[in-house]
Amino acid sequence: MKIVSWNINGIRASKTNLKTLIEDIGSDVMCFQETKVTRDMLDEPTAILDGYNSYFSFSRKRSGYSGVANYCKDSATPVKAEEGLSGGLTTNKNGSIGCYGNQTSFLEDELKDLDAEGRTIITQHRVRFPSGEEKDLAIINVYCPRFDPDREDRHQYKLRFFALLQTRSEAILASGSHVIILGDINTTHRQLDRCDEEDNESHKRPSRLWLNQMLYDKGRDPKLETDLDPQEFIAITPHIVGGKFMDSFRHFYPEKEGCFSNWCTLTNARSTNYGRRLDYILTDVELSEQCLKSASILAHIEGSDHCPVTVELTCEFIPAKTCPPLCTKFMPEFSGKQQKLSTFFTKLIKHDTITINNESVQDAFKGTDVSKGVKRSPQKIQSQPLKKQKTLEVKKGSQGKQGDLMSFFKGPGSKSDTTVNSSQVNDTKNIVTDPKSNSFSLSVTVEEARIKTKTDLLSTSKYFTGDPNSAEIVSNNELENEELVTNIVNDNKSSTTNAWKNILGGLGPAPLCKGHKEPCVLRMVKKPGPNKGKQFYACARGEGLKTNPEARCETFQWVVKKKL
Repeated sequence: MKIVSWNINGIRASKTNLKTLIEDIGSDVMCFQETKVTRDMLDEPTAILDGYNSYFSFSRKRSGYSGVANYCKDSATPVKAEEGLSGGLTTNKNGSIGCYGNQTSFLEDELKDLDAEGRTIITQHRVRFPSGEEKDLAIINVYCPRFDPDREDRHQYKLRFFALLQTRSEAILASGSHVIILGDINTTHRQLDRCDEEDNESHKRPSRLWLNQMLYDKGRDPKLETDLDPQEFIAITPHIVGGKFMDSFRHFYPEKEGCFSNWCTLTNARSTNYGRRLDYILTDVELSEQCLKSASILAHIEGSDHCPVTVELTCEFIPAKTCPPLCTKFMPEFSGKQQKLSTFFTKLIKHDTITINNESVQDAFKGTDVSKGVKRSPQKIQSQPLKKQKTLEVKKGSQGKQGDLMSFFKGPGSKSDTTVNSSQVNDTKNIVTDPKSNSFSLSVTVEEARIKTKTDLLSTSKYFTGDPNSAEIVSNNELENEELVTNIVNDNKSSTTNAWKNILGGLGPAPLCKGHKEPCVLRMVKKPGPNKGKQFYACARGEGLKTNPEARCETFQWVVKKKL
């Protein structure tokens, strides 16, 4: 069986169909982190996939933030599923996994806070080993908090999350079930797992110390070996043991370099493989020794600032007959039992009406199907103009709120009238119907707008010749004169634009970088400080090691704007 973990950085942002994405990777259980969807944002195409059953954990604090999800093939349907680590989010005891461990070192409000950001989903499966033995396997999908050097409270939050994660995972393991912890752990274990070098003191971050003590003796980093006091080091508690899990990737590649799963997109670091290994699949020691077959990092798969990581095991899933209650298909909005409350509220749209005499309406509707949703009133007809129609709409102008296009050319003392004679609407091509809104509108083309009418006679008399009651079209010479005027207006606009450019001054062409003699890229300082908002030029290549000639060179140049 194959299990995949991927920080997708927005599950709805993928350009590929979600089912196709999962099938192309070929996983039995697909675990996503940073889905960035809350319960109200989850749509049916994301929640319900044919051939799969899904389980989500949502953030209760912020919309479009955090979130994890497990997608299980029908052949790998879990027996139980649960959201969170503390047990406080469990609403149906029948489908809960239990085994919460000793949580006496955590405050009640602290437990609620640690589960409130939607960072954990657990599915428990029944598996069969090559020997024929059947056991439970719990897959704990986590999106661990990020270390923020500017916020001490978030650093404390991360370490306490680690402590609760270890408490729960060791409790499930002690119950006789196998355990896999996977996801974005948001820390690097060894120097080998990151591209940038650090001194010995910086290397001993609390999160790395925690991860090191979690691992089996053979997988630990000797540089991180230290005596941790549970009373002082808040990433562990007095009730946990440590040393129960193995880093599946390092189990097969203990000293392999350049194996990263995360790169900075702002600096194009992926092009030079200047990254970090933040994504792990930790398997319990017994499971690793019995049936761990392979582990890999799928760095070629793009679509996020992270890439998927996988493990294959020789055991096989035994699917449950029914899905646990937490499955998304049992949510009221997807089960068909109950609609969302918002669906009972619709926005009312006020339609304008135009008055047309009986003869005009009858002529206009000849050969046109308007049987759906149109009131056959001889005096008033509801109309709703279509968006982006390249025609001039006949609109309500009697109240002075909005007139037709030609009203902008009228001289003082001119009048407007919205009455349309039958001779002007005797062609059905002037009727625009909208099957979605069940409404219609009367429109005239630009060429027909050039025809003289009594409505615009005073304002458009210079475009016509002959009797005012006739409907003659302007001559070709007059059309050419009109096009000449249009060209002059466009030239004036262009001259105005160029004049403003000369006054304000442009940045001009980008300078060449010193290392590669290639055009630089323009960047802006976003870090708070005296230089925030300032622009500068830098090498356009991706960030990388200084010893890599293909990586970004040290070119840096502030943008100096011309003074007015």
